[in-house]
Amino acid sequence: MTFIAAVALLAVVTAITCALPGIFVVLRHQAMLVDAMSHAVLPGIVIGALISGTTHSPIMIVVAALMGLLVVIGAEKLRNTGLIAGDANQGLIFPALFSIGVLLLSTVLSNVHLCQDTVLTGDLNLMALESERVIRGNLDLGPQTMWYLLAVFTINATYIAITYRVLKLAAFDPLLAKTMGFPVRAVEYGLMLLVSITVVVAFQTAGAILVIALMIVPPATALLISRTLPHMIMTTMIIAAISALAGFYIALYFDLATSAMMAVVDGGIFLTTFLVTRWWGRQRGRSAMRTLTAEMEVRA
Repeated sequence: MTFIAAVALLAVVTAITCALPGIFVVLRHQAMLVDAMSHAVLPGIVIGALISGTTHSPIMIVVAALMGLLVVIGAEKLRNTGLIAGDANQGLIFPALFSIGVLLLSTVLSNVHLCQDTVLTGDLNLMALESERVIRGNLDLGPQTMWYLLAVFTINATYIAITYRVLKLAAFDPLLAKTMGFPVRAVEYGLMLLVSITVVVAFQTAGAILVIALMIVPPATALLISRTLPHMIMTTMIIAAISALAGFYIALYFDLATSAMMAVVDGGIFLTTFLVTRWWGRQRGRSAMRTLTAEMEVRA
């Protein structure tokens, strides 16, 4: 497998893995919670890397994922007190955790093989180098990180398939879901844990900042043109894959950062879709108004 093919494949896998759980995050209006979680996992990443000695250890993933889940639980506890307004509950927790992570990374953990730039913005190209590949004999199976992401994608897809009915109903009518006796809170916590795990595993390719765009923008774009949840899921996956490939080839041609260009393409697709759907909505409104006016004139 060539280096270019490895980067392109890793870009697509990263995009679809991040976008899948993002569908229900967008539907539940919790996009900013992903922002909080992506920053809060940093201390877990550096502490887990220190304990295990590697950024590929399950220990690091577990510690960092639990740190992200801490934001969800802590924000909920603060909101339930009734003393915190709006989304300030999230803003009170994740900056402190993120700051602790930065301090640990730049001081006592400065000797750990963990680059600050990689944690914040990721490095797809670095993860696709031959030294990071899975080699079995003469067969190159692609980047190691890609297989971790595929494992996370499989877990996310399996969880969504099993809890689909609860997730769907809770996204559109949470009160009805609770009234019907569905374990809404348990399913929500499970989803947030998977979101946290996805952020942690993708941080080396997308970083703790750009992963927000890869997780939120494709579902938000699909929501503009979808009428059913299955249609939204399929459209999200297509948009994520197309934006990943387009971002990669644009970055390759102009010698730019791959992850950042993927996020830029995601934003461009969203903006274009938003403007087109808004224009189309106005055209349909005007057409309906002309039809109504004509009918009224005929009746008169």
